[in-house]
Amino acid sequence: MSESLTARIRDRLGVGWLTPSQKQVWENVQRFDGPLHRVINIYGAAGTGKTFLGWLMERLNYATYSTWMKPSKPLSPRLILDDMAPDRSFTRSFRSLVDQYHVQQLILLSRNRVDELAMPAFELGITEDDIEVFRANLYRHLDIVIPEMDVMNYQIVHQIVLDNLI
Repeated sequence: MSESLTARIRDRLGVGWLTPSQKQVWENVQRFDGPLHRVINIYGAAGTGKTFLGWLMERLNYATYSTWMKPSKPLSPRLILDDMAPDRSFTRSFRSLVDQYHVQQLILLSRNRVDELAMPAFELGITEDDIEVFRANLYRHLDIVIPEMDVMNYQIVHQIVLDNLI
């Protein structure tokens, strides 16, 4: 994604930008908030909006967003780690961050479900309705027009558009 488009989206994002699938995951994250669920996982294919959801949680002061390679000291009660590997031993090594950073929860973003059945995990996918909301948001907020498409072509077009715009 081009840096200027990323910045434009981050500057304008809000709950109104969420697609129906992202709203469902956001509601599940809020339901599983707290000490009983110290680590949760949001997973899905590239382009489904996991990073976008992480940015939104940071914008709402719900969580501090960072990548797993450079976890930053959280300013919020929750820490998001993006681009996590789904390996059980790898993700377990990050559990110590809950105590180290004095956060109530880690939110792991990954392409595949983390290999730990006891960990709450929420899959983020793409539906036809999600594509329509995505297209409408780009037009409404950024004056970018994307032609109609189906789910099968969405990820290809999504990546091309975001890599080549602006």
